[in-house]
Amino acid sequence: MRLITKSLLSSKKVVVTGGAGFIGSHLVRLLTSKGYDVLVYDNFSNGSGRTNLPKNVKIVRGDILDFSKMKSYFKNSKMIFNLAVLPLPMSFDTPDELVKINDYGSYLVGKVCNELKTKLIHISSSEAYGTAMYSTMKETHPLIPTTVYASSKAASELYIKSFEQSFGLEFVIVRPFNAYGEFMREDAYAAAFPKFYSRISRRKNPIIYGTGNQTRDLTYVQDTANGIYLAAEEPQAVGRTFNIAQGKETKIKDLAKIMIKKYAETTGKELKLHLEFKKERPGDVKRHLGDISLAAKVLGYKPKINLEEGVGRYIKWRLTKAKHVK
Repeated sequence: MRLITKSLLSSKKVVVTGGAGFIGSHLVRLLTSKGYDVLVYDNFSNGSGRTNLPKNVKIVRGDILDFSKMKSYFKNSKMIFNLAVLPLPMSFDTPDELVKINDYGSYLVGKVCNELKTKLIHISSSEAYGTAMYSTMKETHPLIPTTVYASSKAASELYIKSFEQSFGLEFVIVRPFNAYGEFMREDAYAAAFPKFYSRISRRKNPIIYGTGNQTRDLTYVQDTANGIYLAAEEPQAVGRTFNIAQGKETKIKDLAKIMIKKYAETTGKELKLHLEFKKERPGDVKRHLGDISLAAKVLGYKPKINLEEGVGRYIKWRLTKAKHVK
């Protein structure tokens, strides 16, 4: 492994692939607030788009399958954050394209970073673990992915690690757990939060797939972005993998109930809703609960926003957004 001679703060130029996405846009905002010169590299095929990015960031429309273009634009950067990804639901719609981007694309990002001698912060996913085999999932938990998406994220980690083993690439891998918050996509590939909100706001019962007893470690997106930032800045993080999570598990059916309650409190509307249950989705993990003790010890990471507050923030953002659309 190459020795680190400078911390992240010694250079202000960084690149964020997928920087126009949900987590990416929050990370870009955080980095710019810290004074970094940020280049967003994104093909805008999905995600939040330009509207959620700070006006002072440089934007390049590019694909992580374009090795030459990446190498040209990534030059002279001390740090690359790789968040370019196609989402989990595409495992069932366009799995070939998903593997091409998430797997081979990540390999190319690693290759560029290796050739440019640039540190890489690779954003994986807790989905790579599959269903928890024991209650609190440490970074050493076996990777038993249940979808093509999860498999592609697990494979991408191995590519990055191989560059370190063969050539000494400096890297950090971050596995976020179930981020939620402002800028979440609301299209056909939306996650539970936007789907629940869409139905609740129209006084329709939220739909639960399966029993609703499946759990997720729901983490407010600003905490997720902060965890990634801390992993990038800490020299002792190099060559290691970190869970970034809330450290608490919530049943999906309880999340729906919390959203009904918070929507009623925020709007002052009386809601008489109940949960509707449908057939379980293929590959849906049964339990996720991240152990964040390593991130706390090495990075000083500590989540700040609990679920009740985070849900309230998300609902207020959606309500404000709806007013601006009218």
